Amino acid sequence: MKQNHALYSNRTNNNKGFTLLEVLVVIALIGLIVSSVQFNFSGKRPEDVLKKTSYKFAELFESASNYGLLNNIELGLYIDKESYQFLGYDGVKWSVIPEQDWLAAQTLPENVTFKLALDDLPIDEPLLFDSSVFKAADDEYLSFDDIEREKNAKKEKILLPQVYILSGGDITPFSLTFSFTEEASLYDDLDDLAYRVTGIYSIPLTVEGPVLDD
Repeated sequence: MKQNHALYSNRTNNNKGFTLLEVLVVIALIGLIVSSVQFNFSGKRPEDVLKKTSYKFAELFESASNYGLLNNIELGLYIDKESYQFLGYDGVKWSVIPEQDWLAAQTLPENVTFKLALDDLPIDEPLLFDSSVFKAADDEYLSFDDIEREKNAKKEKILLPQVYILSGGDITPFSLTFSFTEEASLYDDLDDLAYRVTGIYSIPLTVEGPVLDD
């Protein structure tokens, strides 16, 4: 009987819970792990943001060029103040390509801007838009329906790409430089950081950064 009681006592001692010190140590370790994970996700370096944005653009541009080549479609790159998108030419006007969401407007990350530069070399550009869109209203007599259509056309924003991506594989020579806005650079000293994506007549594009030579 005493032997059984001793055995039970040993089991009880072996199965006793954690001490307060051990619990505090575990909590501290968990806190360190959580804080390190949060730091890894939120502590992204500024140059990484520019790098990801520029390489994403280059990948989309090259994919769009291959898409136009395979489908025999004339495409164009349209750049706005804070976004860019790829348009298709249907023989009359430039418009968003249906059922191709990956070619739709891409918005730049916060505090990131870009600047487009076109090559000065002369190139023979095909007339890829309907010149009648810019016809003066007083050139001929307009009916009431024509006037209404004219008003609606003015309300609708006409998108004309700055860079052509032709179905034969040729592209307008260009460079697109990604950098931080003046406001962001003012507080964080980010003036020297920039990535430049360059295309010379055909893909692949080249990407330079995070510090440019010129």
